Amino acid sequence: MRREEKSDLISALQSSLQEANGVFVIENNGLTVKEMEALRNELRPLVSAFRVVKNRLMKLALKGTNFEPVSEMMKRPTAVAIATDGLAVTKVLAKFADEHPNVAIIGGKMDADVLSKDDILQLSKLPSLLEIRGQIARILIEPASRLARVSAEYGKKE
Repeated sequence: MRREEKSDLISALQSSLQEANGVFVIENNGLTVKEMEALRNELRPLVSAFRVVKNRLMKLALKGTNFEPVSEMMKRPTAVAIATDGLAVTKVLAKFADEHPNVAIIGGKMDADVLSKDDILQLSKLPSLLEIRGQIARILIEPASRLARVSAEYGKKE
């Protein structure tokens, strides 16, 4: 890779980092091309970038951003997911790591928190924003529906 290509890659990564709310690092030792492509396809709607990049180049892209602490996690060959929906990415990574023992979640950073592997696995168990909205809607509708049922039953007894 020529120097200009490297600087273009670093610039592209930095622009992806500006719109991200999370960065996650995984080790992908022994994954086949087909498995890696399956992971990319699952992550595609949730990330602005998912790349296997030389650690040195990724560290240069992370320098000066909010996600700079992630560079300390990059010691072996890694893949980096730059997430626009961090919570959904944790769910995909945890599921994929369960199904593929060759994938190891190293850690990451979401919003202001540096995350370990255990933190990412805990986050993956939380309900999504859509599920939370559904639960809130159910809680708000429940009293009115109970009142309607009671009123309907009261009207039948007369």
